Amino acid sequence: MWLTRVLLFAVMALPLAASAGESRRFAHYVHQRWIGSEAPVPVVAMAQGRDGYLWLATGDGLFRFDGIRFEQIEDENSAGKHGLPSALLVTRSGDVWTNFETSRRFAIYRNGALHVLDGITAPSRIYEMAEGPDGSIWARTASYDAELLRFHDGRWRTFNSADGLPQSNITNMIVAADGAIWVACTSAVARLAPGAARFELVGSMPKGALSQDPEGRVWISDSHGSFPITGPGGRGSPAPFRNPYRTGDEQIQLGPTFDREGNLWIATRYDGVKRIRTRGVPATDGGTGTESFTSRDGLSSDVTNQVLEDREGNIWVGTEVGLDRFRPATLIAEAALDSPAEFGDKLLGASDGSVYIGQARTIHRVRPGGMPEAILRDVVEPESLCEAPDGAIWMGFENQILVWANGSIRQTIERPDKDANHNIIYDCAFDASGDYWISAAGSGLHRYGNGHWETVLQPGHVVDFFPTTMVRTPQGGVVVQSGDRLIWVRGSAQAITHLDFGGSGLKVLTLQDAGDWVYSAGSFGLARHRPGRTETAWAPEVSLGSRINGIVQTPDGDTWLAYPKSLARFRPQELERAFSNKALPVSTLALGPGDGLVSRPHSHSQRSMVRGGDGRIWVATETGTLWMDPARLVRNLVPPSVSIRAINGDGRTFRDPTAVRLPTSTANVEIDFAVLSFADPGRVRARYMLEGFDRSWVDPGTRRQAFYTNLPPGKYRFRVLAANNDGVWNRTGGVVDFEIPPSFVQSVWFLLLCSALALASLWALYRFRVAQVAARIRSRLEERIAERERIARELHDTLLQGVQGLILRFQAVADRLSSEDKSTGHLEAALAAAEHVVVDARNRVRDLRADEVTDDLCATVEKVVAGIPFDQPLPVRVVVEGRPRPLHPLIAAEIARIVREAMLNIAYHAHASWAEIAIGFEARHLAIRMRDNGVGIPAAVLARGQKAGHFGMIGMRERAEKMGGSITISSGPDGGSEVTLAVPAKLAFAKRKPRGWPWWQRLLDRNPSDE
Repeated sequence: MWLTRVLLFAVMALPLAASAGESRRFAHYVHQRWIGSEAPVPVVAMAQGRDGYLWLATGDGLFRFDGIRFEQIEDENSAGKHGLPSALLVTRSGDVWTNFETSRRFAIYRNGALHVLDGITAPSRIYEMAEGPDGSIWARTASYDAELLRFHDGRWRTFNSADGLPQSNITNMIVAADGAIWVACTSAVARLAPGAARFELVGSMPKGALSQDPEGRVWISDSHGSFPITGPGGRGSPAPFRNPYRTGDEQIQLGPTFDREGNLWIATRYDGVKRIRTRGVPATDGGTGTESFTSRDGLSSDVTNQVLEDREGNIWVGTEVGLDRFRPATLIAEAALDSPAEFGDKLLGASDGSVYIGQARTIHRVRPGGMPEAILRDVVEPESLCEAPDGAIWMGFENQILVWANGSIRQTIERPDKDANHNIIYDCAFDASGDYWISAAGSGLHRYGNGHWETVLQPGHVVDFFPTTMVRTPQGGVVVQSGDRLIWVRGSAQAITHLDFGGSGLKVLTLQDAGDWVYSAGSFGLARHRPGRTETAWAPEVSLGSRINGIVQTPDGDTWLAYPKSLARFRPQELERAFSNKALPVSTLALGPGDGLVSRPHSHSQRSMVRGGDGRIWVATETGTLWMDPARLVRNLVPPSVSIRAINGDGRTFRDPTAVRLPTSTANVEIDFAVLSFADPGRVRARYMLEGFDRSWVDPGTRRQAFYTNLPPGKYRFRVLAANNDGVWNRTGGVVDFEIPPSFVQSVWFLLLCSALALASLWALYRFRVAQVAARIRSRLEERIAERERIARELHDTLLQGVQGLILRFQAVADRLSSEDKSTGHLEAALAAAEHVVVDARNRVRDLRADEVTDDLCATVEKVVAGIPFDQPLPVRVVVEGRPRPLHPLIAAEIARIVREAMLNIAYHAHASWAEIAIGFEARHLAIRMRDNGVGIPAAVLARGQKAGHFGMIGMRERAEKMGGSITISSGPDGGSEVTLAVPAKLAFAKRKPRGWPWWQRLLDRNPSDE
């Protein structure tokens, strides 16, 4: 059955190939190409990665393309020794496979690096690779006898004639929807069924190339035509099919490709690329469904190698000298409209729905839903087109007006100003009474009615005031621009509206009537007029790019405006808001070069857009007239992929990163990213943010890099969001986490160390200052000791010795007196008193020298208490808290005097029944608290700090201050008194280490209680 069907196709294809019709270039696509220095060449293989990159195997190496930049991918360890790539495959897992011509080694791009595989070397050049349903990798070689390689479960296997393949050259291979492997050879077609071990021949097929349509049917294409050989899903027989689609005699390269619309694209060896429309075009009319695009139409080369459709529907063609892209266009150029007028094609939308197009040598008519038809040929460029109330088309030329109706010229009318200078017709119109009006540059405004011409307005004195654009008004008259005025004419009545150009200077405006308004447009923006009323929506900025020279309103209220670089659509509410706000906003929908507006609306045309009865809008551009259907705009609904290409930290690059740890103290960080939307990369938008650093999103414009300098150490997350050319956002975007580790001086440990050193320095300064104060106090105490010792010596060596000598002399005198002498008794009494003075003086000298004061404070206090002359025995309890420590002698002496004074006050004034002395040896100070249960101290005495005529309390305070301590005297409301003495430990306690020890040893051995 296979053989019979194939022979039938072959026989029926012969006459069709001979009678193939003339092909046309791709009218429904926007073409862009990259050649020469713009791109690596030749492009021998292409594939789109799962991340959205376009991968290219070229004569310059392996590259990936993001729509703007070509990035070469190399194995860093090979240094080019493997040669050039010859084939490409992107697997479902995202790995990119290739094979090199010189080494014939396979390589995989994964995780940002290209890895050359160890193991098998291909027996010859690899032309094509494919992935099987089980994840196996299939590769076809350049061997004449069919040979395939399969990589599965880590092992390679070779398939050849021993496995059922024909002994002939392979054209191409495909993996069918059912998982079968199909191989087209020059002598037959072979199929490896899912799970089978051998290939089976599929009848006697013609020499051709295999492809698979969107429904899974397997097709074959050869010089006789293209036709399916299986049913949907790659299984069964195809439906009855009488004639193949015409392919042509060109040599087919690699494998034909079906796009998502069902069009078959074929790369040929020497005749560019072909497109066969299989949907909506029957095979019997296959010639009209075949289009071609060659170097004459702008293709980079007629030698094409591969066709690829990306996920946005763009068609890519790799050629010998470049890369070409075809994108479905919204604005379509018709091949018949090939002679654009010098001053812009003249457009007219007629009442029957037809559109008339006046070009340089031909006037065309386009019926609703039809194609351009030439109605007048070999004419000189028309200057105006208008429709009369009876449907006739009045065409203005240099010397005459032609009236065309029912397919022929009905009347010829001579112009009244044919002999005038600069009499170019700017515009024409019919009023409600059927009169014909023309405005001419050098002759003024004229009206034709009842077979006669009448000059209504004379031309202005300067060019700026010539009558120019003109339309019929809603009231039935006409309105014409003349400089800075709109002149409304109805019958013999005239009215004037003064125009405001917003500082843009006098320009010829575009006029259009719509509903109850007459619209005018120019560089200033858009205005609408009624007699006596004008509303204006001003352009954001008056410039060459703000000029409007075309206005069309659709039945649903949308308004289309023609700008120099785009066609903008405004919804009714948007336009009403613009007039209310007196500002024309940026349109939410604008069509530009990426939508097929290959050249700007013609600069000399004042009415560059009209609407036909079928809804299509026709646009006169610098290179001819285009059309679009507002109801069928080509929109890109695929959110763009966002890829973080690389992150560079101080010269070290990480490609395709997800999480990166940069070197310590990285100062400069550069992040390269890509927005992978190929439909119209120039209109793609992106914004990024470095979380933890940027406060808001950053709009880089067309730049695809982010730069950061002197980032502090830490963890960061860089995010990129992007929108495609039609404003569809990828809200997930691309993300990369990176970390800049701190150096030692940036780490927490360094901060802690600095803090510790600072605290140690402050503590050392504090200790030094305390030592200074203590030394100063001790020095003063030592000076006092020395002074007291000096006084003691002086008293002992002078006064006491002198008094003692006098006593001895007086005693000698007394010894010589008789006992009966009355003077003897007096003298003995005097000598006894003198002896008491000497004893008392010796006691004072002893006190000055502090010979009897010890460093044992407890013993000293007990001794002081024992010497207090209480009138009645008073129990005094001495309490010791803490570990007793030896005191400085001077401190001990001063404390003894303070304790003695306090005890004497208790003995003389308190009338107490008990007293207590508490001695506290604390870490930071020495505390002595003396209290009793007596009558207490009067409040007046506490307030003054002394009792009149008494100096005990004052003396205690003075002694405490001289020691560097403090004293507190208080009395409770119920009686009793308390005296608390506190002396810093640094001053009170005696040093344990000898002075000869070094300071650091004393510091290390320091007892905390010394503080």
